[in-house]
Amino acid sequence: MISGILASPGIAFGKALLLKEDEIVIDRKKISADQVDQEVERFLSGRAKASASWKRSKRKLVKRSVKKKKPSLKGILCCSKMRSWSRKS
Repeated sequence: MISGILASPGIAFGKALLLKEDEIVIDRKKISADQVDQEVERFLSGRAKASASWKRSKRKLVKRSVKKKKPSLKGILCCSKMRSWSRKS
């Protein structure tokens, strides 16, 4: 007999995704005025890397024909491009 927490009817076998969340650490050190541009560029670079990572994940999911997961990634990709994150000139 197999027992466990009821999530949905039936049993499924396959690969599982291990989600490991790291603690978010916010660095609160002050920077000088001449470091602002460098920090903004560092932020924008990190945002671009995160967006690229999500796009790769999306392509993998679509490739594996797991289309029902596509909308959740679509929302995350949208958030990664929010205009409020863009540098205002």
